[in-house]
Amino acid sequence: MSLSPWLVEKEGELHADGIPLREIAARFRTPCYVYSAARIRENVERFRKTFAGLPMELHYAVKANPLGAILCLLARDGLGAEVVSGGELLRALRAGFPSQKIIFTGVGKTKAELELALREGIRAVAVESMEELKALEEISREIGCCARVALRLNPALSPDTHPHLATGRPGSKFGLDPRDAEEALAWIARSSDLCLVGLHLHIGSQILDVEPYLAAWRYLCEILRKARDHGLSPSFLDLGGGFGISYGGEGPGFPLEELAAGLREEMPSGVTLMLEPGRALVGDAGLLLVRVLYTKRVHEKAYVVVDAGMSDLLRPALYGAHHRIVPVRKRTGPPVKADVVGPICENADVLATDRELSPLQSGDLLAILDTGAYGSSMSSHYNSRPRGAEVLVYRGKAHLVRRRETVEDLVRGEIVPEDLG
Repeated sequence: MSLSPWLVEKEGELHADGIPLREIAARFRTPCYVYSAARIRENVERFRKTFAGLPMELHYAVKANPLGAILCLLARDGLGAEVVSGGELLRALRAGFPSQKIIFTGVGKTKAELELALREGIRAVAVESMEELKALEEISREIGCCARVALRLNPALSPDTHPHLATGRPGSKFGLDPRDAEEALAWIARSSDLCLVGLHLHIGSQILDVEPYLAAWRYLCEILRKARDHGLSPSFLDLGGGFGISYGGEGPGFPLEELAAGLREEMPSGVTLMLEPGRALVGDAGLLLVRVLYTKRVHEKAYVVVDAGMSDLLRPALYGAHHRIVPVRKRTGPPVKADVVGPICENADVLATDRELSPLQSGDLLAILDTGAYGSSMSSHYNSRPRGAEVLVYRGKAHLVRRRETVEDLVRGEIVPEDLG
């Protein structure tokens, strides 16, 4: 099994950017997310090199991992941010992303969120319905500014990915269909409070095929022509993100080079290409470090019970997602086929099914790989379990970037009325 370049086995023990994972577990305890700053930067550089020569901007999809240290790292490397809530917008600003490099997408923005976006002067609000467009116009009129708008389009494409992850297909709640897109263009052309600055779409997530993106790009170019027919001049075309990674560790992941080549052949003049990678930047730069609690057999089936579950890593239960699991130190002996399960009181709390693992004992450490995206960000307090620590390996040191929660953190916002009887 191949490992990400930032993970190396030395003297039979797994190291993260030169630091033994055993030492990280001893210092910060488990479960614990570990991230590589160097790997994140390598992934950013791959995008920049691949699309060199094109007018291109990278906007990090904050939802993939909104950890402050990662946001600061990417902001200082000159990226923009794509946010989907007021909370993510404030996180991005706090981390140092310039407001002019922030795109606010999302299907259900509140009036307060729209007002916040306008007052902060962000690059664009990507509206997803006529009602949202009209609400934004009203707020901009109240504030006394011209709202910079992008239209999020639904191109009716169904890429090969999990149905929950296909956001540009027919039947998806996201974006404007062709009829509403035409109405929105006409509305903006008549408005003195709205300015169309971009066209946006997002066809899905964890996609490994380039053709749906090229079809989506052609659709964007078609709507661009219609916008110009209305006298509008959007300055960017946003192809979204969703570029898949190789969770199995064997394949190359999404063919970025093919996409860049295709876009070079069909790049309209006068516009900038925007991309919104999230998983592609941080997915393979993170792991979840866990400890074996028990091994057991139930009706002849082997189980390895670890101290993290679906409250820490939801993707396997939600999507049936595959994550490689490797021992931090291998034991000798024949491999054992087992399910790796967590402590949550749900039958769905299975992190891996029928995996061949080296013999394991209570206290052994395991690394669940490729969890840098949608791992910590989708975690919860289910079963009243505090979230674990998060650590960033940077320049040869392991930095605590989110402390381990306590039981007091779980109940901090609760209020018990005095007159319950």
